[in-house]
Amino acid sequence: MKKFYYKLLLLSIFLVSSCANKEVQLPKIEIDGIPEIHNHSSIWIFYEQKGNEEIAVLNKNNKILNTHWIFNIDKRLPIKEVVPFLIQMQKNKNKDSMHKKEGNLNYFSYANIKSNQIALLDFDPTHYIYNIDEYKTLFANLLSNKIIELDIQNENLFLNKKSVELNQLQRKIDQLKLKDSLANFKILLKYNENTSYQYYLETKVFLSKIEIQIDSTEYIYSLK
Repeated sequence: MKKFYYKLLLLSIFLVSSCANKEVQLPKIEIDGIPEIHNHSSIWIFYEQKGNEEIAVLNKNNKILNTHWIFNIDKRLPIKEVVPFLIQMQKNKNKDSMHKKEGNLNYFSYANIKSNQIALLDFDPTHYIYNIDEYKTLFANLLSNKIIELDIQNENLFLNKKSVELNQLQRKIDQLKLKDSLANFKILLKYNENTSYQYYLETKVFLSKIEIQIDSTEYIYSLK
């Protein structure tokens, strides 16, 4: 497989799938990520509007099991439309197969507007849960660590239930860590299902640059 590398033209964030005449508007994020990988195939999640509903449409025709998978996902989608497909594709990849090769990862793609290139974020493994009881059990099992709960509500962030701006997040986390330098801190991530994929991924990319452990389980909830 050829090396992964996209060059953005005039800051365009539109990628066109080779197997469908559709466009994906990638999230715009001004943070460096992984610039390239070898041996990859692409999965596309498109945005469609049907009446008042925003619908995700999966195209997995280009995926090859024995490769890294790059997920090109439209930034306009709510995360509730995206996560079911992520869960489905993870299950498919984890199935036993004569073609399966260990060590292949899953990546999100985004438009790095600092470098005018496409960048990647590794999200393998991530386990998504919807059940509040599962989340409470997870929270209880992590009490041996110092938990920092980060709640994404649409485009608002709450750190341990206190509102915080994304550009303040590093400083606020550092302040919490200083209160108990002996504790083993861990971030527990939860988010409202109506949060945009743009803001979700922007937060994930930002967190990837912070030197703190992040639990691999993420909780998606509804405010209904």
